[in-house]
Amino acid sequence: MSTMMLDDIVTRIGRLSHLPTTVLRLVGIVSDPSSSLAQIVETIRYDQAITADVLRLCNSAYFGLVRKVESLDDAVRLLGTVKILQLVMAAHTRALLSRPQEGYGLAAGALWRHSVGVALGAQLLARPMRLTQLGLLFTAGLLHDIGKVALNEFVAQEYAEIARRVAEEQVSFAEAEAAVLGFTHPQVGGRLAELWNLPESIVLAVRYHHDPETATGEQALVDATHLADAVCLLMGVGGGDDGLSYRACPAVLARHNLTEPDLELIGADVIAELRAVQALFESY
Repeated sequence: MSTMMLDDIVTRIGRLSHLPTTVLRLVGIVSDPSSSLAQIVETIRYDQAITADVLRLCNSAYFGLVRKVESLDDAVRLLGTVKILQLVMAAHTRALLSRPQEGYGLAAGALWRHSVGVALGAQLLARPMRLTQLGLLFTAGLLHDIGKVALNEFVAQEYAEIARRVAEEQVSFAEAEAAVLGFTHPQVGGRLAELWNLPESIVLAVRYHHDPETATGEQALVDATHLADAVCLLMGVGGGDDGLSYRACPAVLARHNLTEPDLELIGADVIAELRAVQALFESY
């Protein structure tokens, strides 16, 4: 396994379920500050499955709207573009991220729960980090571990050695991956994000979320994704064995005038919001 090249893994990603074209297009539009409400509605309107999901979720008890939402235009106006993106992304990554990831010690649903938690955490970090692009934050957080889905079957073959290094050498899971496989799940995830033509800032956040100090280009989204990941692992949200020996990068904390107690407070809010989101998706 250690001799398997990263590009060899990427060529097999064709077997991995892709995000719907409409979802990928929506991410691109929402990430553009100049995009309009009409563009977002037009992007979703002709995808019957996504439109139906949005309306079903909007009319759930979770939102408690006083009148029934009967059109996509109403949904976007009432909930806003960021909330619509959240609903679409969370709904249409659920099947992809809910499979058990035996190679990472994750039961069915654990990776989706962790990914949604990181997405929520990244948004909650927007205020203290003075960031504004909430749609990008949520999307980067939701997709940050997509490399695990692609690598799962390969990691399973070397799992015992990776787990041993984590336990005995007190290294992070990503460091153990690099030592045993020659590459890491963030690297594979970054390649996959590129194949999906996601915005460059999201590609960087996926690729460097475990190693933010080596990132080049836009740093803020990388930092937010890294810290949100650390928050969820600190709170025990779906991290599996990857959560062992993992801490937020001190340099990133210092760069944004944050402390570990700050992350703990954000973590409490993440737990509360995550419970509400889980209840929403369990009810529809």
